[in-house]
Amino acid sequence: MKTLVDLNPKGDARLPRGVHPCREYQVFDHERESWVRYQEFLYEAATGSAYIVVAPGKNLQEGVAAADRLLKGDKATTILESGIYGTANSIRNHADLCSGAPLTLALARSGAYTERSVGRILEVFTGGGKIQPSRLHRIMADRPALAFPYQPFAEHSYRRIKPGCTPPEVKLKYATPFGTSHNELFLTGKIINRWSDAFHRSVLANVNYDLWITEGEKKAMCLVLLPMLVGLKMDVVGIPGVWMWGRKQGPDHWQLAPELEAYRFKSQDGTCRRVGVLFDQDSWRNHKVADALLRLCKVLREAGALVFVGVIPPGSKQKGIDDFFAKHCVHGNVFDFSPMLDLMNRSVYVDQDYAVSYPSPEISCQLKSLGEQAEAFCETQERFHDRAFGELPPDVVSRVVLEVGCLLSGDENGGTVYLEEFRALPPESQALRWAEWTAQNPFQAELDRQLDPFIPGVFRGRAAMDPRLSFEQVEGNRLPPDVLRELNHF
Repeated sequence: MKTLVDLNPKGDARLPRGVHPCREYQVFDHERESWVRYQEFLYEAATGSAYIVVAPGKNLQEGVAAADRLLKGDKATTILESGIYGTANSIRNHADLCSGAPLTLALARSGAYTERSVGRILEVFTGGGKIQPSRLHRIMADRPALAFPYQPFAEHSYRRIKPGCTPPEVKLKYATPFGTSHNELFLTGKIINRWSDAFHRSVLANVNYDLWITEGEKKAMCLVLLPMLVGLKMDVVGIPGVWMWGRKQGPDHWQLAPELEAYRFKSQDGTCRRVGVLFDQDSWRNHKVADALLRLCKVLREAGALVFVGVIPPGSKQKGIDDFFAKHCVHGNVFDFSPMLDLMNRSVYVDQDYAVSYPSPEISCQLKSLGEQAEAFCETQERFHDRAFGELPPDVVSRVVLEVGCLLSGDENGGTVYLEEFRALPPESQALRWAEWTAQNPFQAELDRQLDPFIPGVFRGRAAMDPRLSFEQVEGNRLPPDVLRELNHF
């Protein structure tokens, strides 16, 4: 299996004025089981810029003509022509989308576009006029919004929008149509791979297609690069919120959303579909998110799936799988999928129904503060990991030692004493202690210890990085049921 994908342009033919070669890559057509080569160009015109992706059977002039129509049309947001995909996005929203899935073909096929109409944005906020728009609604609708249609290129599609302007006091990142009876799920595998309805139905029935579930459209679009560029037999579903995967039917009974319920999780011969759940890095210090994730795992297991949880390791600037991919896998025009696949292959097998305990508000605040300290120390680790202790800025060393001293002593004043004792040590001993902190984040270790009573430790720390049974080890349900029971207990 190839894991290194070179997207550098290969051709050197003369191009029309304003057109520049960007990338060239092969995409796997799952329906025909063949690779298809696409060429990508940047088109710069007086009316704006456009990325053009040329597929076999199409030519660059057709792409330029389609781009011109989109750029010149005041009301146009999407190309609706057969075999040609494209959306109109602001520079800001294009960069936002590329931060998750830096592949123009994926962005164009997703249908995500920049909505500039105040009226259409207000339709989402008000449910098409079911309520009167408030002053806050009008403020948020005054800037172009990023829109995600869940049935791309359909005239009337359920869509979520990311407002271009949100007041600081409003904790709203995305908005869905007011009055919606249920939230739809983003069928990313079907949409981005351009699967026909018939082929998608075959994927739903084929348990040999792995399924990955993640939160949010951008993260799902990042995961779908694997079946596109690597050719994995893998489907992807994005859920718009951590609890949006189903509905509560009773005190402790949940039902999967229709989009997930449509999958066959166990075949007649007993083969089970592997299902991976991949939420953000901080899921395992947020009891509410961890509860939602583990309840989803429980319902999937009851449906017959072999369920695994992917854990993003601690580190700066890698909150979600899209951040992780951008940080570790993107090297200019070359994608190295190895780190991403390694993370997914190490996903922890869910061998039982795990539960979450809710801490008191006071302890929640303490855990949140400790989590922020652990994140800050991760940045320090990564920033200075390749520098000798003697070369480090004294003020940085003093700050870190003060913070560690406060942690170890459990007292804000204990940091000063600890720093004095540290400075009194020989340079070799100081360097050794610093190396220990660099190897293991003391704040993360303490956070894991304090989280043990509330969130299962099998999904955190070293236990999660080296599970006894992982996604990669379970293939084709070859292991007997008694082996697949309570292996990863903590």
